[in-house]
Amino acid sequence: MRQADLILMGRVSGAFGVKGEIRVFAHGQDPEIFLRSRVIHLGPNPETLRPLTVVSHREHGGRVLLTTREVTSREQAAALAGQWVYVPREALPPLEEGEYYWFQLKGARVVDARAGELGQVVAVGNPGPHDMLLVRAPDGKEALIPMAEPVILAMDLERGLIQVDLPEGLLEAQGWPEPGFAPHDAADPQRGGR
Repeated sequence: MRQADLILMGRVSGAFGVKGEIRVFAHGQDPEIFLRSRVIHLGPNPETLRPLTVVSHREHGGRVLLTTREVTSREQAAALAGQWVYVPREALPPLEEGEYYWFQLKGARVVDARAGELGQVVAVGNPGPHDMLLVRAPDGKEALIPMAEPVILAMDLERGLIQVDLPEGLLEAQGWPEPGFAPHDAADPQRGGR
């Protein structure tokens, strides 16, 4: 299977029990996706993935426990700790109008109504009430932007464009310069410095 056809859906956090159950921290809200996919792909990086056939799954303590045909002992499952878990794209359920998958947002350009182009989405997460975009500017500055209705004006996933109207002070609170601020040499007498 081509790497482009695989979607990152979790990370192995260790073994559970003695019969080779694999404990996974899932990145999605639908643990059924692992069973629907039938085959998951594990590896420390996308270039070295190995397929595993999913036999069953269950939830326990906020994690998904997977039983596969190939992993049959606690030691085998424990050896997978830290590996990334991918599923085939076709295992993802269809989306309703206005819904999106996080992977669809990565790489999108983010443009603010006042500040202009901010940068590209490098990560998406959900630490609280809203999904959050981590946007990186070309100079390396980063900003967290909430995916809340008053902030997001439009998303064109086909064009890779997210238009936002950021609340005043959001970027400055994250270390970005204030609008209109141009740093200068404080020792320049023409600019009032000493």
